Amino acid sequence: MKRNAFTLIELLVVIAIIAILAAILFPVFAQAREKARSVSCLSNCRQLGMSISMYAQDHDEAYPFGHISDGDVMGDAKSWVDTIQPYSKSPLIHHCPSDSSPLWDVPSERRTTSYGLNAYFTPNHPPYFGVRMASVNTPAQCIIVAELTDPVTEDHFMPMMFGNPPKVNDPDGMAEQWDMDRAEPKQVAIRRHQGGANYVFAEGHAKFHRFDQTWRQTTGQPPTVDWYDPEKP
Repeated sequence: MKRNAFTLIELLVVIAIIAILAAILFPVFAQAREKARSVSCLSNCRQLGMSISMYAQDHDEAYPFGHISDGDVMGDAKSWVDTIQPYSKSPLIHHCPSDSSPLWDVPSERRTTSYGLNAYFTPNHPPYFGVRMASVNTPAQCIIVAELTDPVTEDHFMPMMFGNPPKVNDPDGMAEQWDMDRAEPKQVAIRRHQGGANYVFAEGHAKFHRFDQTWRQTTGQPPTVDWYDPEKP
């Protein structure tokens, strides 16, 4: 009685084909998952942009505080994460799906947001100590919120410390904010989503960009591209 069966070589060929297909498809699936997370993050950013704009309109065109706790007069001001809650409604929009920081679960120094407010806009940071909506020269090309790197527990970032030289001469602040060797920020997650990140602009829209699209400078010279300074011409 004759029986049909696969030979060992045929089985090995099939296994090899499956392994090759898996090696090809798994990175594609990973990219698709990351794309979905990036889209969800962009949706968060759009909601944050609208919430900040509504807050400013209800507060004489002034923007919310970035929380600091250094003991000065404004050091105990509530974070913008809290003050925009009546407009954003859900705290879930402050967590990017691609943000895997372990600090979300640390009680002592807990991470509260994946997104940082541009300190140029806040009333408690130099050089402007707060700007009004009307004083933002190009709101559609001025970043008000950016994604934060995983180790950050603050609710803001300080682009006035970017570059060499920076807008504000503060060696300690620059050491915390700017990587001199790589010429890029330390606290902004500029590559979180496939080489770029999502940014919120002052007039409310949000968009994906690479960092070099938002900031460019030759050492020793003023920046040729600066999408962070609201009063830059």
